[in-house]
Amino acid sequence: MDRITRKSLKDDRFAAEVGHSVEYLAGHRSQTLRWGGAGLAVVALAAGIFFYRQHRQTGVHRALYKALETHHAIVTDEDRGGRVTFKTEAEKNNKALREFEALVKDFPRTNEARIARYYLGLVYRDMDKPAEAQKQLEQVVAEKQDNVVALARLALADVHLAQGKGDEARKIYEFLIKNPTDTVSESRAQLAMARYLQKNNPAEARQLLNDLIKRPGSVSAAAGMILRDLGPQ
Repeated sequence: MDRITRKSLKDDRFAAEVGHSVEYLAGHRSQTLRWGGAGLAVVALAAGIFFYRQHRQTGVHRALYKALETHHAIVTDEDRGGRVTFKTEAEKNNKALREFEALVKDFPRTNEARIARYYLGLVYRDMDKPAEAQKQLEQVVAEKQDNVVALARLALADVHLAQGKGDEARKIYEFLIKNPTDTVSESRAQLAMARYLQKNNPAEARQLLNDLIKRPGSVSAAAGMILRDLGPQ
């Protein structure tokens, strides 16, 4: 599988929304990708483009691209010029579930199935079905630590928080801080921890953020935003 670069994406209509390659999703040697506070939508969209452009003739890659395209479709009544759209969030989520579930069923022992299970967890989380989300994400987390597993851990922490299991979420953040990956860097895990501590332990959150704000780039900006939300000391 050839490595994808920004140059190979520059003519694609979605290239401006991507900005980074995602070799890890196809089992390539990881490069230094630091997502900071970037949304997971960028990862998903990049993955879809990668699989579609490089292996559109392969069934599993077509299936993953189609499911990712559905998952990140626009909810609107307007025509968006060739983009996949849905009239309601529920309609979009239900179709995404069917497509990710079909991929897991049809290609159960592939890396793409692991990615699909991760996204099943995200969809169930967005549908406010924490038990189902936890089940899917824990299946991924049970596997050997890698970039996809790290993302699943981060999403699982969100699910725990939604269920009022703050201690469980904190354990995950602490693990991710000590075991950074290309997709969940130490700084990203620390920012997630700071957001959790924002309500539970503002003093500890402030201490963590005061360290993060000294770092360059988007990490400092994100830390500054959370500090402003905390208000004066």
